[in-house]
Amino acid sequence: MFISDSLCFIEFGKTGCSFIREVLNQNIKPGKLTKIHDQITEDLLHSKKLKVGSIRNPLDWYISLWSFGCLMRKKDPLFSNLTSLRLNPKRLKNIKRNLNNKFLFFFDQFRKDINYNKDLYSDSYNTKNFRKWIKLMFDIKKKNFISEQYSISNLNKFLGYMSFHYLIKFTDPRYHYKLFNGSLKNLNDVKGYLNQHNFINYFIIFENLDNSLINLFNKIGLTFDKNKIFEIKPINKSNRFSKIDDYYDFETKEMVKHFDGLIFSHHEYKL
Repeated sequence: MFISDSLCFIEFGKTGCSFIREVLNQNIKPGKLTKIHDQITEDLLHSKKLKVGSIRNPLDWYISLWSFGCLMRKKDPLFSNLTSLRLNPKRLKNIKRNLNNKFLFFFDQFRKDINYNKDLYSDSYNTKNFRKWIKLMFDIKKKNFISEQYSISNLNKFLGYMSFHYLIKFTDPRYHYKLFNGSLKNLNDVKGYLNQHNFINYFIIFENLDNSLINLFNKIGLTFDKNKIFEIKPINKSNRFSKIDDYYDFETKEMVKHFDGLIFSHHEYKL
């Protein structure tokens, strides 16, 4: 996170957040950086600081997530989850009950085709591998292969990986238990949950970074040098084709639109 007297920026991975952190750190004084991807704390949640998040078109987000894994390999958590057996019960310690789901989670670790999953990350320009990876991410019979809390949640039947992590990142942690207890049964339930427990006041839009940052600085009354802001170069940029349509076919694009419809609708991205 980046924290100043006026705002708190909570990062959502693969939305340009490393770049945003650096821009905020260089232009807002006094301020401080905490460990990247930290969850919001209770004192910050209840403070009067402007809560700032970041977002990206889901279609582009999945490409970035996958191509980052191709580049970083074991340094990428999702790559490690898909290519390793995850048998430590501590991974699920914060999820109460759900014993049947937890048992299936550990059982399915032995069904995971580790070599196949590694091959999916062999080349960030291999669009066929990307499409196979997308199908893996949305296959309900293989959700446990992802080896995260998302695997245990009943939401994975109708909600995408990105949308789930969006809820974890940007809704009040005191109510995260609802993401696992079966009380949210469909997309309308999740929309109600988001409207009630979302704490973000302002979103920086990846597709419009410059204007989003300028508007944010104007919002908090900061005097800034526009030219200085954009001297900073992109950070952790993935190797990939630039066009979204280079990666998707009709089937995989429709999968993302369906499972991550929450983000498309909430942020008015075009379907």
